[in-house]
Amino acid sequence: MEHTYTVMSFNLRVIVASDPFSWDDRKHWIADTINTYTPDVIGTQEATIPMLEWLKETFKESYEVYAANRTESTEVGEFSAVFVKKSRFIIGSKGSFMLSETPEIIGTMGWDAHCERICSWVELIPKRQTEPVLRFFNTHLDHMGKLARKNGLKLICDVIRRKDNEQSLPVILTGDFNDVPESEALAEVSSMESCYSCFTAEEKHNRLTFHAYEGGIKGSPIDYIFGLNGVEFLTACIIRDSFDGGYPSDHYPVLAKVKLLRR
Repeated sequence: MEHTYTVMSFNLRVIVASDPFSWDDRKHWIADTINTYTPDVIGTQEATIPMLEWLKETFKESYEVYAANRTESTEVGEFSAVFVKKSRFIIGSKGSFMLSETPEIIGTMGWDAHCERICSWVELIPKRQTEPVLRFFNTHLDHMGKLARKNGLKLICDVIRRKDNEQSLPVILTGDFNDVPESEALAEVSSMESCYSCFTAEEKHNRLTFHAYEGGIKGSPIDYIFGLNGVEFLTACIIRDSFDGGYPSDHYPVLAKVKLLRR
C-alpha cells in the first residue's frame, strides 16, 4: 500500500519587539505560506502561547494541533507543535518528552543546554481508517549546547527505536536542529534519509534555512525533515517566499513530498 503526503518544518520565530517585522504582520504571512502550500503535516518550532492561540483559531477548520509546553506555565513557554490536516488524518496516540536526563519531567534542561527543549510526537491515522500509517516527531534542539544537541537527538532516536519495537511504522522527524549536516550532532541521525538527499549538487550549495530576515540562499541548513522505515522523499524545497519586502520568519520553511511504503 502506498501513501503520498506533504510535510513542512517551520520555525516561526518567537515574538521579539526589536525584530524588523512584527508578529502582527508576520502572522498573516505565516498563514498565507501555510495556505499556499497546504502541507498535510507541519512541525513548527518557537510558537509561544499567544502565537499558538492565534494559529489554532486561524486554522481551526483545517488543522488539528497537538502541542505541549516545554515549561510548566500557562503564561510563558514554547511549543514544538504538530499541525495535522483534518481532511487527511486523525491524531491517534501522542506524547511529548523533554530533551534532558529526565525526559518525563516537563521543564527540565539537559546537559549543557541554554533552554528547555522538548520533542512532541503523534501517530497519524488516515481519514476513514482505523490504523496509523505514520509516526511523526517534531523538535527544536538547543542553540548553544553542543552536547545537548547531540544527546537530544540520541534520545529522540532511542524513543523512535523503542516505539518501533512496540509497533513498526514509517517515521518522520522534523525540526530546527541548530546545526549543519556535517556536525557531530547530525551523525546521530545518519541512518535516516534526509529531505536534502533529493537535492542536486548545485542545490546542496544553496541550502541556507536560517537567514535572520536578510534573505539569501548560499549556505547550509539547520532545519530538516528526516525519514525512516519506508519513507521515500520524492521532492523537497526550501520556501523563500517574501511578503511586502518582509519574511514570515527568520527561518525559511522546508517542504517535502514523501511516499510511505507500508512494511
